[in-house]
Order: sequence, then C-alpha cells, then structure tokens
Amino acid sequence: MRKLIVLVYFSMIFSTAVFAEEEMEDDLMQNIEDVNKSLASNIALQRVNPSLEDAKQLSSMFEVVEAHFIKKGDAENAVDLSKKSKQLSVDIAKLVTEKNFDTATNLATDLSRTCKSCHTFYKKE
Repeated sequence: MRKLIVLVYFSMIFSTAVFAEEEMEDDLMQNIEDVNKSLASNIALQRVNPSLEDAKQLSSMFEVVEAHFIKKGDAENAVDLSKKSKQLSVDIAKLVTEKNFDTATNLATDLSRTCKSCHTFYKKE
C-alpha cells in the first residue's frame, strides 16, 4: 500500500510539472504576441524608447522559445524560426535607434509573418 501511495504522489507531482510547463508556454506565447503588437504600434508612432524596450523583450523571449524547441528535439524548423525572430528583433532595435521607422515597420511585419509560419506547424489548438 505504501508503494502505491508513493507512486500516486510522484504521478501527481509529475503531472503538475508538465501542466505548469505547458501553461508557461501558453503565457510566454501570449506575452510575445502582446509585445509584438506593442512593438508595431510603437514603431508606427515613432516612439523610440518604447520600441527599443519591446524589441529587447522580444529578443529575450525568442531565446527562451529557441531553447524550448532545442530541448524538445525534432523541431529544427522551429529553432530556425526562433533564431530568425530573435535576429529580426535585434535588427528592428538598430533601425529604431537610427530612426529608420519605415524599414523597422517592414521588419516588424516580417517578424509577425515568421511567428505565424511557426504557429502553422507547432501551435496547439
């Protein structure tokens, strides 16, 4: 009986950890979507500092996404898209610093498309 209780206990802990990881992923993806929308808006309004903060946050979040897909394995395309998204975020920050808002807008659109292409293959509905 004692073994059964221990087994049930560890099963509950493991299930909770898996659920928490999935929930965190959803929260992270929602945060990325929210910050991406904020970035597009701030670029359109030519707000340098808020755009830079958004781009910095996105770059950091895409590092987490990249690490997740590396750990997950069998997701080379997602890793590549995460790297591309991270680089686009860095490039957008550079363009915003130079006040090149037109090109930054184009890259922000590319960033949104890159996110969408990854969701086509990996997003859980």
